[in-house]
Amino acid sequence: MLNNQVLISKAQIKFIRSLHDKKHRIEEGLFIVEGEKIIVELLNSPNNNIHSVFAVNEFIVRYANQLKRLSSEKVHLINEKELAQISNLQSPNLALVIVHFAATKAIEIQTVKKYILLDNIKDPGNLGTIIRTADWYGIDTIFCSPDCVESTNPKVIQATMGSFFRVNICEVSLSDLIEQHKSITTYGAVLEGENVYNTEFNEGGFLVIGSESHGISEELKTLIDKKIRIPSIGKAESLNASIATAILCSEWARQVNFKI
Repeated sequence: MLNNQVLISKAQIKFIRSLHDKKHRIEEGLFIVEGEKIIVELLNSPNNNIHSVFAVNEFIVRYANQLKRLSSEKVHLINEKELAQISNLQSPNLALVIVHFAATKAIEIQTVKKYILLDNIKDPGNLGTIIRTADWYGIDTIFCSPDCVESTNPKVIQATMGSFFRVNICEVSLSDLIEQHKSITTYGAVLEGENVYNTEFNEGGFLVIGSESHGISEELKTLIDKKIRIPSIGKAESLNASIATAILCSEWARQVNFKI
């Protein structure tokens, strides 16, 4: 049933380790997923695009039923030392999975849906947390500017805690996207904006979040219909992008979905 090889080959180790680099992920159309919870969500997904699984015996025994759905040549039994050689984690978990990039699919923009637009987000942890936040609030599509951190970066995947497989991540020109959908209200988080708690949100719209250090680009600011801000009480200079996104999404959902 399983490809129970005694030792993982040097060629396989080299290939897997190369996927920790963006250039090789793009060339191969493959990325790495680590972490038991995320991998189990992936195994339970009907369209998981799994290329191969490298796991220790404990994982293979525990999730034998899920692994049965894969062809035998995709599942490799390895030991903990071998897993450490291919893992990008300081404390490797029980398995590492290589996944094919999902096929690009057309997104039909709807005026009644919420969308998050990310401008130049560089921190993988922030992007991953924003993806997780979007999943929590039922936002199924995020548009990223081309200069955002790559969504298949291993640290991004880790931070999503499984939400990566439920949220569409699309790389586009944000200015073109907004220009092409002028009927949709665009909200943007800026320091000089209106207090978000005084802002009336539509059912759907674009929420633009800028980079951690520079905020929303000047070009995009000119396209924003409603500039909004999160009022502060203390003396912190700013909030990071993921926290700001969560607060704004919470207020949007409170008005539209919970109507409190």
